[in-house]
Amino acid sequence: MSPDSKPSSASQTREHADPSERVRPIPRLAAAVTLGVVVAGVAYVLFSDPFGNPQLGDRRTVADLIPRAEAAGAPAAADGKALFTANCAACHQAAGTGVPGVFPPLDGSEWVKADSRVAINILLHGLQGEIKVKDTVYNGSMPSFGGKFSDNEVAAVATYIRSQWSNSADAVTAGQVAAERKAVTRTTPFAGGAELQALTGKP
Repeated sequence: MSPDSKPSSASQTREHADPSERVRPIPRLAAAVTLGVVVAGVAYVLFSDPFGNPQLGDRRTVADLIPRAEAAGAPAAADGKALFTANCAACHQAAGTGVPGVFPPLDGSEWVKADSRVAINILLHGLQGEIKVKDTVYNGSMPSFGGKFSDNEVAAVATYIRSQWSNSADAVTAGQVAAERKAVTRTTPFAGGAELQALTGKP
């Protein structure tokens, strides 16, 4: 075919047009719904009351969550029941019944109901050796909580065990614990009931 010849109609029909990209806009309905949702969200944020019904959510601030005593600079009250459950209930049981022949009971214990100094010092220094509780002799070991608990926490636990179950002894204060911590300076547990007896002031 010469350069001056024209392509036949058959060859022209075999050629395809160059591809082109069509513009496909978002459907108007979808765009309208999206815009409506955005406008509604912005309006809610701008016009909703931040101090609305507390039943609709927890709107407490950090200041609300800090106990008043702690916020005022005083130590927060310790939870004697929680401390007992976490540290003592495994041996003495949640009901204070202890384990027969192994761990002495706290419910009705003459040592728990005795002078508050006894319960305080057992918690502070621990106990090892024979002790008679409710006419049964126990020979075991109780760890010291003096290095683990603050005065406030020792007082809370002592108060809890002295007022629970059938016990009805007086409460213990952090001041009493601090006084005993200062007065009884020992680094070993009490050697059974014989040494504890001296704290009761009775022969």
